[in-house]
Amino acid sequence: MDRSILEWLLAEETPEVRLRTMKEYEKLPENDERVLACKNALLQSKTYERGLKKLRTDKPWAKYDAILGFAEWGLTRTDIGKDIDEEVFALIESTGFKMLCGEPLLLRNLVKLGYGQEMTVKNEIDAVLGLIKEDGGFGCISTNKKINDPRKPHKSCARLTVEYLLLAAELHLQGNRTACEDKLVHYFTKRNIFYRTDDMKTPMVDVMLGTFYPPDPIKIGAPMIVYALRALGCAPESEAMQAGYSVLGQHRLENGRYLLTASKSVPAFKVGNVGEENKWVTLYAYMAQE
Repeated sequence: MDRSILEWLLAEETPEVRLRTMKEYEKLPENDERVLACKNALLQSKTYERGLKKLRTDKPWAKYDAILGFAEWGLTRTDIGKDIDEEVFALIESTGFKMLCGEPLLLRNLVKLGYGQEMTVKNEIDAVLGLIKEDGGFGCISTNKKINDPRKPHKSCARLTVEYLLLAAELHLQGNRTACEDKLVHYFTKRNIFYRTDDMKTPMVDVMLGTFYPPDPIKIGAPMIVYALRALGCAPESEAMQAGYSVLGQHRLENGRYLLTASKSVPAFKVGNVGEENKWVTLYAYMAQE
C-alpha cells in the first residue's frame, strides 16, 4: 500500500477506520499507545454514540447493526465494557441466534468482539458449522416450500455460504481452525470465487462482483470475500485469487483507492457515498492482497 493511502486510512476524522487499519493492516498490538489513543477517540465519537443508541433499543435488528459496527471498527467487548454484555445476551436469548439469514454473520461479529469462547456462542458455532453440505456450502434456511422444498434436492445457497466463509476466516484469524474449513474454501476456489460451476463467466450472485459495504446478511461484496479467503490461507498466485484480484481491480482508481459500488439505503453505520472512493473498501482490498 502506498504511504499516502495508508495515511488517508489513518486520518483522525475517521477513528473507526483508523483503529481497524492499525490492528489488522499494521498489526499493532492492543496495548500499543497509538491503538489505545485511537480507541479512546473512537469511544468518544459521534460514530460510537450512534452505535450505542442502536444497541440499547428494543429492536433486534438495531442491536444486530450495532454489533456489526463495533466488530467492523475493531472494538472488543472489553473496550465497550458494561454497555454491551447485557444487550448481546438479551439478543441471543430473544432470537436464539435465528435472525433470518443473518445468523452466520452475527456469529462472525460476536467472535470478532471476543465472545467466541462463551459456551452459548461456541456451541452454536459448532452446531451450525456441522450443517455444511457435501458441496462445501450451506443450504437455504427458508421454510417456504416454493423456495426450499425439503422433498427436493437443493444446491447450497451462495449468499449464506459467504457469511459462513467470513465466520470461518475470523475463527482462523483467532487461531481456531474449523473442521469444515477446507471444504468451505474449496466451494469458492473451484468457482474462481464468484462464478457458477456450469458457466465460469456468470456470477453466482451479482452483488459479489461489486464492493457492497457494510456487509448485509444477503449482500457481501468482493473485497470482504477475497479478504476472507486470503485470511484462510489461499495463495495470492492461485487461479482463484487472481480471479478475485481481477474483480477488485475493476473498482480501483488511478490513485490506488477503491470505489464503493453499493450499500443499503440505511446502512448499519455511515461509510461514505456510493460511487465515490471509500476507506472501508480500500482497506479490505489491500488486506486481501497481503
